[in-house]
Amino acid sequence: MQRPTKRQPAGAPLITIYRHMLGRLTVATAAIMAVIVVEQILEKSRSLYDLVMAGALPLDRLLLIWLHILPVIFYHASPEIVSIAVAWQYHHWIENNEVLTLRNAGRSCRQIAYPGIIAAVLAASFCALNSLCLLATSWGSLEDIRFEAEANPSVDALQPGYQQAIIPGISVGFARRSLDSSTLEDIVVLDSRKEDAFINIWARRGSVLRTDEDFLLLFDSGAYIVRTPTETKKVAFDTFSLPVRVGVLGGTAARTRGFYEEPVTRLLNPPSDVSKDTLVLAQWLTEGHRRIINPLLCIGDVILVLGLLVPRRQGDFRLKVLFVLAVASALATNTLPDPIVSMTIRKIDFLPFLYLLPAVPTIVGGLILVGSDLRSPLFSGWRRWRLNRATGTRTLVRDPA
Repeated sequence: MQRPTKRQPAGAPLITIYRHMLGRLTVATAAIMAVIVVEQILEKSRSLYDLVMAGALPLDRLLLIWLHILPVIFYHASPEIVSIAVAWQYHHWIENNEVLTLRNAGRSCRQIAYPGIIAAVLAASFCALNSLCLLATSWGSLEDIRFEAEANPSVDALQPGYQQAIIPGISVGFARRSLDSSTLEDIVVLDSRKEDAFINIWARRGSVLRTDEDFLLLFDSGAYIVRTPTETKKVAFDTFSLPVRVGVLGGTAARTRGFYEEPVTRLLNPPSDVSKDTLVLAQWLTEGHRRIINPLLCIGDVILVLGLLVPRRQGDFRLKVLFVLAVASALATNTLPDPIVSMTIRKIDFLPFLYLLPAVPTIVGGLILVGSDLRSPLFSGWRRWRLNRATGTRTLVRDPA
């Protein structure tokens, strides 16, 4: 058996041991958080890479978007992050005999689990800060940036050879640029902004004239073709200009505001226009309660992980199996709620079942920890005394502890 480490001696005061364990848990949580944040940022911003390559979204704006994505990641991934960190760190302590040393020094399973529970409470507070306070504001700003980037024309960044959207409803394709790069040759414009007609514009040359907010597409030697369900009209021209009003498209008032950017108070008490639609009402209420449930998941999942790992003796094969199970339960925090949330949206009467997500692991993990302490030698004499009293036996039983 390995010796107790100098950083965590068996005879150290309990507060010193807790402080040491909590510090190591914090480092493990921060490391796992960094990995998951990087992975999630790259995954969630995948649709923006084309805008960056096209020049519609500057790099500094992309960095700002990544900053606004952080509350969304912390809102969803905090239970997963802290659960994996606690599972990994306690498994490391068990294999290094640090938990066994604490147990031999008279510490109960609940006492050994306290640092993990404290780490879970801190993670829950951090998750609540993001879900209840920061998420709505950051997501609204994120949607504004995305919508503005999609509505902002990027004619200078267009590449020859294929159709590319410059604003919603208008795409441009051309064969090549002139030597000074200001003129597009053999240009084709597709305009689908009108519901009852589709417009094609072909020209030998085209250029762009910018104004403060809007811009003009200028064409030389081409044809203007209008296709409707009943007829097709074609008009040849020597010069033609197509005005494009960007200011109307780019404003935040033009986009639809989603429930995801609503504060939790408004989600739990939707306005009257939302209450008229049963499906939309269910979406709002489900999201509002989920912002409360996710911080509670941090505590529930960690307590279940501690219940699976802490009572096990070092060298027990079940420790390996339970460690895998603990990590699997941590990873499931991002996937298991989804079918329950979908079920709740379809039938709002199932909304209270969402609170079983944090309640069940809390109860199961807590009962395992308490039950393990009651089965320990410290309580064996007490249990025999209760048994003797129930059977009427007067024999004195000495507590081996």
